[in-house]
Amino acid sequence: MKTNLFILFLLVSSNAFAQSAVSDTIPALSEIVIQGFETNRKLLETPVSAGVITSRDLQKFSTVSMLPAINMTPGVRMEERSPGSYRLSIRGSLLRSPFGVRNIKVYWNDIPFTDAGGNTYFNLIDQNTIGQIEILKGPGSSMYGANTGGVIILHSNENQFDADKHDADSHQLQAQVSGGSYGLFGENLQWKYTGKKISSSFTQSHIQADGYRENSRLRRDVVQWNGAAQLSGKDKLSWILMYADMYYQTPGGLTLQQMNDNPRQARPSTPVIAGAKEQKAAIYNKTPFTGLSNQHVFNEHWSNTTSVTFSYTDFKNPFILNYEKRYETNVGVRTKFSYHKVLGIHDIKITTGAEWQYNYSVINNYDNKGGVADAVQYKDKIGARQVYPFIQGGWQIGEKVQLQAGASTNFFTYHYQRLTDVDDAKKKKVLNEQLLPRFAALYRITKNLSLYSSVSKGFSPPSIAEVRPSEGSIYTNLKPEYGWNYELGFRGKTADSRLQFDIVAYQFKLQDALVRRTDNNGAEYFVNAGGTDQKGLEFSAGYTVIQRNEGFVRSLQLSGSATLNDFRFTHYQVNGKDYSGNALTGVAKHIYSGGIDMRTAPGLYLFSSFVYTSKLPLLDDNTVFASPYRLLSARLGWLKKINALSFNLFAGIDNALNQLYSLGNDINAAGNRFYNPAPGRNYYGGIAINF
Repeated sequence: MKTNLFILFLLVSSNAFAQSAVSDTIPALSEIVIQGFETNRKLLETPVSAGVITSRDLQKFSTVSMLPAINMTPGVRMEERSPGSYRLSIRGSLLRSPFGVRNIKVYWNDIPFTDAGGNTYFNLIDQNTIGQIEILKGPGSSMYGANTGGVIILHSNENQFDADKHDADSHQLQAQVSGGSYGLFGENLQWKYTGKKISSSFTQSHIQADGYRENSRLRRDVVQWNGAAQLSGKDKLSWILMYADMYYQTPGGLTLQQMNDNPRQARPSTPVIAGAKEQKAAIYNKTPFTGLSNQHVFNEHWSNTTSVTFSYTDFKNPFILNYEKRYETNVGVRTKFSYHKVLGIHDIKITTGAEWQYNYSVINNYDNKGGVADAVQYKDKIGARQVYPFIQGGWQIGEKVQLQAGASTNFFTYHYQRLTDVDDAKKKKVLNEQLLPRFAALYRITKNLSLYSSVSKGFSPPSIAEVRPSEGSIYTNLKPEYGWNYELGFRGKTADSRLQFDIVAYQFKLQDALVRRTDNNGAEYFVNAGGTDQKGLEFSAGYTVIQRNEGFVRSLQLSGSATLNDFRFTHYQVNGKDYSGNALTGVAKHIYSGGIDMRTAPGLYLFSSFVYTSKLPLLDDNTVFASPYRLLSARLGWLKKINALSFNLFAGIDNALNQLYSLGNDINAAGNRFYNPAPGRNYYGGIAINF
């Protein structure tokens, strides 16, 4: 079967790598455009702490995961407890995310991807459909609603059309097949079409793996259609249609002794509780997602962008302690009006609008009898509604100064009904709204140097998964977390753009922080932890050593980043224990990364990266720490063009130093089962064709 697919792809077409590999230079700060906070300006001109990951960055690593590329971004950490089980945090927002993505707002272009319940199924996204990932660090509540961690904007990878310049239709066929250690196999097919007034990208992908550990198999199938069309001189419609069918097993956490004895085992059974393998612990997720966005230009000053979204998730989770079935319906609308006026040296832009989202979830819990739903434990209906209006003004004064000021407020309500209770009346909880301002400024010291600063307030209510965690209790006493963020940054480049750098210092004071805890059986629940004081320093730089059109080595580039964290609880007491002053659980104090990117005249290329992560506390009392680890990876390939056909043959190695480490620790875990061992030294390879 795999051999037949391999031959088919060789005969058809291949991956977007060949297209992006034409560019041999690190994108300059003067070229990267930031769209977040309605800036639409080059990074060097933007008062925002941001990380940008291009499709070329994604293709420097394995072809099936965004994780290694994202983890090269300072202040951002992506974890994978087992294949497909992703977690994502920005500046330590992992406290409340045992799995999935919470406290971060995710958009696909202008379309909300995060649901009203506060959850994002980031693991459903196929990286081959992404042209650029824009990460806005720090609270984005002034424009993007409930979050204290930050905002991620995914940009589609379809080609951009220009009605004035595009004369003929064009088609681009791409395909890729790859395989690797532990039964890894992936394939991707993509067709791009660009016409005079329309562009689209249709993608089909499949990934499967046996997994490094017992009970850690993965299968994911995604079909997606992105596009944009110029409907008239005033209207441009964009869309995303996606269907994802994902299954992955969850092996569970191990103690340190169990990990050292056999890191490939699943959580074993005890005399009281069956293990992950015996209970067939896994996640089944089937989700269709639809988003439409229309931009209407009224005149040279006024425009409106309105987006609508709908998704439905059929979610099943046979877990060690129970079997959960969840059916989620999500709808949302986001609209914004923009006014733009240039008066001499003054460039003024005002944006105002609102976002409304609604989530309705039917959540049923059963006893888990060896992977089969048995007796009923609970049956619930839970809904969440978020509404927030926002306004922001931007003022560019000449070439030197840019000012931004914005604010929003929030209206968050959830209702719940326990059908298995005698009192099955519907109950309602309304959270108090807050004013969420943001102020930012940038000063261009020279043409190539900028100083920027911002002050912002973030707000994040408990998600449905925290109000009603998997063990079945409903926690109506949880309060939203909120806090103020202060940051100062300095970025720039040399005149020849060979050296580029970005450095930012920040302090985030969070109140009523939501923190995950577990009971004696390992069932999770959440508490408000009082406050945290999060101080950090982030640095990134890139240097082009060689860039020429002759000689064997055509380009050689070095990159590096550093994340320095001093995160502490300020006042945190639980069950009579005081953890005030302790380091924030699950956050490493130091993370350093570096990379080498080399290309040669014959088409040979080498990408290599190194990441060091320091020890991090696993318990709130700071008595247990995960050991530091060092990850070395490399990808060697050969890119060859024959007329209109491009071949990309590649092979790579991950964890070349064969480190024993946990990429995704279960913090505050019962029985000290903190560790989810990541694969040891492993290999991958594949071929991609494009024409």
